[in-house]
Amino acid sequence: MPLPLKPGENIYIDHKIKEASYAMPAMQAAHDHYTIGYMVSGDRRWIATDNIRVCHAGDFGIAKPEVYHRNCPISDVPYDRFVIKVRTEVFEPIIEIIGSAQLDMLCRNYLHFTKASQNEIRKMCDEMLSEYERNSDYSQLLLQGMFYKLFFYVYEHHIPNESDNKTLYLKKFDDRIQKAMIYVENNLEYGADLQDAASFACLSPSHFSRLFKDVTGSSYTTYITEVRLQHAKILLEIGNLSISEVAAKVGISNASYLSALLKKHYGITPTQIKRSSDSGIRSCTSHFPGGSM
Repeated sequence: MPLPLKPGENIYIDHKIKEASYAMPAMQAAHDHYTIGYMVSGDRRWIATDNIRVCHAGDFGIAKPEVYHRNCPISDVPYDRFVIKVRTEVFEPIIEIIGSAQLDMLCRNYLHFTKASQNEIRKMCDEMLSEYERNSDYSQLLLQGMFYKLFFYVYEHHIPNESDNKTLYLKKFDDRIQKAMIYVENNLEYGADLQDAASFACLSPSHFSRLFKDVTGSSYTTYITEVRLQHAKILLEIGNLSISEVAAKVGISNASYLSALLKKHYGITPTQIKRSSDSGIRSCTSHFPGGSM
């Protein structure tokens, strides 16, 4: 699950360069924000609950809250991207101006641009990142204005998809898998095993496993482990529960196993997460995938 925005934070932005082989290990959905991605380089397959499509360098995408998504590589080009998280309330004036149907259309497609427009978008993303890192008392207010400028530039300058064939709708997301994913994320403590998920989807475990891998590109075991660990990280950062209590809440058998999984997958221990959270070190979050597009 992508990390939620911090209290008092309406805009978050980061810029990361990952190896071409990087793939989001599990389907993820944000619950308190829109996720916006601008691809500087790379070729990726985007798997979402409404469709599967392909994106390339210079493409711009918007993921709505509650839409499960994952991306994976389709070439050996390094994956260089900006991610902007925008609290849902910030989108309300946009919806009033362009309408919800138009926003839905933008969210269903990757948006493409001329080279000149790509350069302008990159410049605006760099300026937003610089302001976010400056972190002054009024940076969030400035970032909100900068985001509106970016959004309406994208809205006015994107190449209509009717005249562009780079967005490929490959297949519809299976509704049974989507509902099962939402169910297990809300029932990690007691109802997230393969048998539970398959039963909720009204499928046999073997059929569910095959369908899940076909639709998401990830095994169910990989997916549910990632979801458990990301929920565990959030609970550890909040700091109200012991490590054993956190393990139980996310359906992991004991604190030692949780510690081993976090160390194996992210190279960090529950104690380190708690210490980083207590000292306010933001960089700890860089160990974890955050719903990147």
